[in-house]
Amino acid sequence: MEQELFEKYTKTYGKRFTRKQKHKFAKALHEDMTQAGYEKTMIKGSKLIVMKAEDYFYGNRKRMKTVIVVPYDTPERKFWHKVFYFPLDGTKTMNKTLIATYVPIILLYVFILAGLYIGGNFLSAPTMANLMSFLMFVLVIFLIYLMVHGIGNRYNVNRNSSAVAAAVALAKSLDKDERQRIAFLFTDKNKGSFLGARCADEDFVKDGKNPNVICLDCIGKGDTTMIGYNPSNRKLAMEIAKCYPEKGKQIETIKLDESMRVQTAMSYFRKAVVIASGTLDEDHRLYVMGTGTGKDRDADTTQITKIINMLQAYIKSQK
Repeated sequence: MEQELFEKYTKTYGKRFTRKQKHKFAKALHEDMTQAGYEKTMIKGSKLIVMKAEDYFYGNRKRMKTVIVVPYDTPERKFWHKVFYFPLDGTKTMNKTLIATYVPIILLYVFILAGLYIGGNFLSAPTMANLMSFLMFVLVIFLIYLMVHGIGNRYNVNRNSSAVAAAVALAKSLDKDERQRIAFLFTDKNKGSFLGARCADEDFVKDGKNPNVICLDCIGKGDTTMIGYNPSNRKLAMEIAKCYPEKGKQIETIKLDESMRVQTAMSYFRKAVVIASGTLDEDHRLYVMGTGTGKDRDADTTQITKIINMLQAYIKSQK
């Protein structure tokens, strides 16, 4: 992979949390994808009025056979020392992030209560009591904002800037015929109900399309690369896995049951697989550490290149 391209999407446009940050990224993405020979289509959706998703689709809607899907928005900051993310298991991600999500909020709430108690019972000077009350009021506003909106994480190399860079690099490597068959979708709102993936799938259904979907999620580091597949898509997963360029290494495939697909893009796309890298836990579940924290600062570009080469080989095998 070109180092310049990698740096562009992991550093210059590595934070994509606010709408302004996303639009700056989208402008850069559009320039690169246009140079690669692709035209953009916007896919929009909303939920409960306040939640809006803006997906960016590049490809030939009529002739596409395969869609490479990359979640482009970046996660909120987690104020905890251990943060687990399971790219192939939504239920386990929910369970493992409960502490990292809610304990800091609870601790801040307790601190606010303690501050109000101290201000009302131990500060006799009116000025100090008022100052304490104002400080606690500011913290309450911050707490509400943290719970409702969250704060964007600054470093997001593995989740999922590396996948964005890989998708752009792949797009630039395809010839004219391959560009007709291979489309790219960059999805927004990849949390909770995964609104971006839902809107894209509904858009495909509306057009009567049911392409093969290959999702890239946390492909930047880890000693294990796996391909998870929806129950009816084992053949697709095996065809991709056998194209892995490293001799003597077999990419493991794993069927994603219903509980694993909860709160992931895989719960929407019907013919889909997801490629991810990380470490295996005691239950043989793939996880990555430190996403959504200041630790997500690096990735193995050699490993990313292998995944790009695997996808290139798969695409050529489908001619």
